[in-house]
Amino acid sequence: MLVSPEIGVPAKRRSAVDLHTCLVVSTSARRAQLWVRAAHEEHWTTIVCTTADDANRQSVRNRIDLALIDLQAASKECEVLLRGLVEQLAARKGSLLAVCGKPEDLLGEVWSRQLGVWMYLPGVDSQSDIALLCGEARNILKKISDHAAYSGG
Repeated sequence: MLVSPEIGVPAKRRSAVDLHTCLVVSTSARRAQLWVRAAHEEHWTTIVCTTADDANRQSVRNRIDLALIDLQAASKECEVLLRGLVEQLAARKGSLLAVCGKPEDLLGEVWSRQLGVWMYLPGVDSQSDIALLCGEARNILKKISDHAAYSGG
């Protein structure tokens, strides 16, 4: 099912200086909304996609600071496509990648770590867990930005 991406800007904060973009990819509307609410709690602009193709297009069009990829809700065939998306995003560099895998996938974390995924979360269903992740990602991006400004790069 192809759904146009929803782009949301958290109402609490619209300063161009502090806004970061989070790509949320899930085949479950319920889980996507959970993740969007969590990202907005931490003042992220979000782009929501339900397919790997749409997410890939959005990642090419927009600067993505954090990508949250939900494999947990995906069917087997969608999971294959989403894993391909994770591989594409990891190869491009420049974004923090977080993957929510299926709890029964014992090799999911190994696969994601080999790609350079920043965070692997098997079986996450809590908005507060995702909000913590989004807050930590914001801290990391600030450190990277501060380091680049300090080192002149």
